[in-house]
Amino acid sequence: MSKNQYLIIGGSGEAGQSALQTLRHLAPEAVLIASTTSESNVEGADITLKRIYADPNIVTNVKEQLKSNNLSSEWEAIIYTPALGEVGFPIKATTKKALSDALSISYDPMILLETEFKPKITVAYSAFYWLPHTYSFYGSMGYVKKQMDEWAFTSPPNRRIIRAGTFFSKSVRGISLILQRSIKKTDHQEMNILKEEWEKSGKKFQDFFLDYAWMHEEQAFQEKFPNSPYRHTSRDDLGRGLKLALEGNSPVVTVLGDWEWMEDKMPELPDWFQSSPR
Repeated sequence: MSKNQYLIIGGSGEAGQSALQTLRHLAPEAVLIASTTSESNVEGADITLKRIYADPNIVTNVKEQLKSNNLSSEWEAIIYTPALGEVGFPIKATTKKALSDALSISYDPMILLETEFKPKITVAYSAFYWLPHTYSFYGSMGYVKKQMDEWAFTSPPNRRIIRAGTFFSKSVRGISLILQRSIKKTDHQEMNILKEEWEKSGKKFQDFFLDYAWMHEEQAFQEKFPNSPYRHTSRDDLGRGLKLALEGNSPVVTVLGDWEWMEDKMPELPDWFQSSPR
């Protein structure tokens, strides 16, 4: 690859760090610019854009710091990692406000960056939001990930989704903490079923939640790879997904442990998931 610039929004998290490590290997001469909400430098980045938040001012704030660092705004790729929205209730119980709040961080700023800077490729991260076990707890983020898929399939030449299996991260830890609190006072039957499964397991909730997700991933996809055993997804697998996304032409690249495949259409969704939240 020739020398060029990459922008990683949210460079300190697992996805951001995996992207920086992968890009350093793929394009050693490239300028890697990463953002953070803190005042600390992002490990692995050539230049850190500090106190950059996923909000309506993201373009203005990025441009100001690019200018102060004498940097151009031409990007080989923009890699967008922020993901935050209300979880701990069934996806179908998502309200318009809950979805709007989630999109304002997890999706809308990415669209603003893409529209302003017009990178060759914009990359975002997704999950197996349509597997039945997620319906009970993924809340507003289920609709966010669905909208991200629709975004990618609208313009495959310059949009990519990396769909990754469950791996331990601050985000997963946060979801497990919210779920543990939610199931103690939920009115949703689906959440009560999850609670019963947890209580039968005898495990700490975080351990149960990871094992629960891994079990359902294996059950859903093992038959696609009969000669390859299931393995938990790692940061290195995220990096492999980014490499495949940048070097290939499929709008969705899926990495699940050693397994990988491409997707060129939306997953099958139940009827209630086809419509917008109430």
